[in-house]
Amino acid sequence: MNTAVLRGQKATAKAAPHYRVVADRVQAWGALLGVMLCAVQVALAALGFWGVEERPGNKEAGEAAFGPHAMNGTILQYLALALLILGIVTMVNWKVWAIPLVLAILLFAVQGLLVGLGFDVSKWFGALHALSGMVITAGFVWLTLDRFRHPLRH
Repeated sequence: MNTAVLRGQKATAKAAPHYRVVADRVQAWGALLGVMLCAVQVALAALGFWGVEERPGNKEAGEAAFGPHAMNGTILQYLALALLILGIVTMVNWKVWAIPLVLAILLFAVQGLLVGLGFDVSKWFGALHALSGMVITAGFVWLTLDRFRHPLRH
């Protein structure tokens, strides 16, 4: 029985349509995938840096060393976009679309800009690239925890 009814309040919440419940479940599992891909992203960044150290001064070798990191970043970009669409479909609350929107902006616009500036202008932009990556990871973690703790129900 609904707790609102037990407290003497009138229950007004309607059951969510099936497509919204499915979108919510897919968003939860997609967010968890994002958390795992963020962990892989850190390892691929380290692999890239060690790959650069093998051939110092060779820009092409350096770019190739970061190839897997860049590819995983592209996957994260499109995952954030998919989570944004799913959040709009579910409309559980404003956070289910706002967090993926921030993730998409960081992944599509900010990360690429920071990595370019980090290599060409100052290493401090590279540090901001890593900090932004931590914010992105936190966003995926938050969305995962929220969607698994408070799933949308029929």
